[in-house]
Amino acid sequence: MKLKFNFLIFISAINIYAQQIKLPFELSKDSKAIFIKLPMENQKDSLLYFFDTGAGTTLLDKKTAEKYGLKANYQTEVTGAGGKKLYDVMTNEKIFLDRSEFVDSINIVLDDLARLNTFYEKKFDGIIGASILTNYLTSIDFEANTMTLYQFDDYLNYDGYEKISFEFFSGIPKIPLTFELRNNEKFSGDILFDSGARLTLLVNTPYQEKNKLADKIDEKSLYSSRNLSNNTNYIKGLIKSIQLGNTIIKNKNLAVSLASDKQGVSSLDNLLGILGSEIINRFNFIIDYKNKYLYLKPNNLFDNDFEKLFKPLSFEFSDERKEILISNILVNSDAYKKGLRKGHKIISINNVIGKDIYTYDQMLQSNKRKIVIRYIDSDNQVKSVKIKLRK
Repeated sequence: MKLKFNFLIFISAINIYAQQIKLPFELSKDSKAIFIKLPMENQKDSLLYFFDTGAGTTLLDKKTAEKYGLKANYQTEVTGAGGKKLYDVMTNEKIFLDRSEFVDSINIVLDDLARLNTFYEKKFDGIIGASILTNYLTSIDFEANTMTLYQFDDYLNYDGYEKISFEFFSGIPKIPLTFELRNNEKFSGDILFDSGARLTLLVNTPYQEKNKLADKIDEKSLYSSRNLSNNTNYIKGLIKSIQLGNTIIKNKNLAVSLASDKQGVSSLDNLLGILGSEIINRFNFIIDYKNKYLYLKPNNLFDNDFEKLFKPLSFEFSDERKEILISNILVNSDAYKKGLRKGHKIISINNVIGKDIYTYDQMLQSNKRKIVIRYIDSDNQVKSVKIKLRK
């Protein structure tokens, strides 16, 4: 009887293990984005997805859909920050996770992702989040670069993880957070757990205006960013710390962004804001959508430095990904004073010809006081300029 009992335990353990789906992922060089490759239904081709906990809808690039002969059978109108937009939708689709496992009855929105793709080192075919998270207990391990999917009733080892309950807000986990300014003033509220946002913390417009944060944060600067629907401007400034659960994050370069949006999620007055991948990806995390629990454990990225606040230039790929362009420039920087502008093509920095955005970003983060940039201006003239970097 004891032998039979042990055998049943062994078989049960095999069954639990067999239910796991392991998806290797690639972390971007700046550690801000997760890319997973999933097979298509024909099992011959595969698609590269950007994984985003803030993606309530699965998106597929229109050109990818055209390439594989995928067509929409429905249209819906959505009102967003950029106004009303008509979307093409493929209804009741399957998304395969491996050769045998798939999620069914998924609606996939077709959209032009070319604009968004220019900011990432990899050209991805789609964006996925809730289609996985609503169907599986999902574990993200940044040390193993693996996403593991379990059945919701499976047993997991949560040793070392902090358990945080959450509620849903428009299909995205909403959890409490506290941040502290350098003047020791603390602010608390609910944030959205959104790994698709490549930032630390974006404070909503009503919250930051009500608390006069623009007047209180240190060494602030004006930036702009781009999403699928519009461009937005925000103030970025240094703070003392961010507390998530019982974990406190401190760093000399830790900054938050203050939104200025009058429409969209960042304009809502019932949220503090959005927590992004610059914080989220410093934790291994497990998301349980069924029981509404988030489990967090600091990983090997936790103590990495944050980007310097006063980075004079930001970069993007051209649509063909053959050139690297200036996507944003600080107006009060030496780079702006020396004539560099948005859209100029970078040839080299300090005689280094970079093949990706990350290479140039790292050079701007270096301790060097001056760098030499060779570029092509809007008149197609090759120029060279030496600029000072702010510490």
